[in-house]
Amino acid sequence: MTAADEGRRMRPLPELRLRFKKAFMHYYLEVCSASVATPTEAYETCAGFLEAWSREPGGSRTHRELDEELARLEGEIEQDLRSRYREKAPGCLERESLHLRFDECVRAALGAGRR
Repeated sequence: MTAADEGRRMRPLPELRLRFKKAFMHYYLEVCSASVATPTEAYETCAGFLEAWSREPGGSRTHRELDEELARLEGEIEQDLRSRYREKAPGCLERESLHLRFDECVRAALGAGRR
């Protein structure tokens, strides 16, 4: 386990959630730009958030709860993109599927075996 992994585990869930949202939005906007998009940070922060979320006190999490949390997150990300990036977001959301990129990120994070 690296120091970065250890640091992620020590952070509270809301902070990990926010870091994932920011990293994903940055990646998504890169995808829509002429630059080369690097998903590494989005994937890593997603993995850290999902790991912490699954270990929250109160019992085991169900697939339905995970689906609900991910749908909520995706919706919040779209709202944040539309409000913070008013000029870029509409065209980006038309050209590049937010849902597909978000799903790609979650699948990569879950595939990393950090859950």
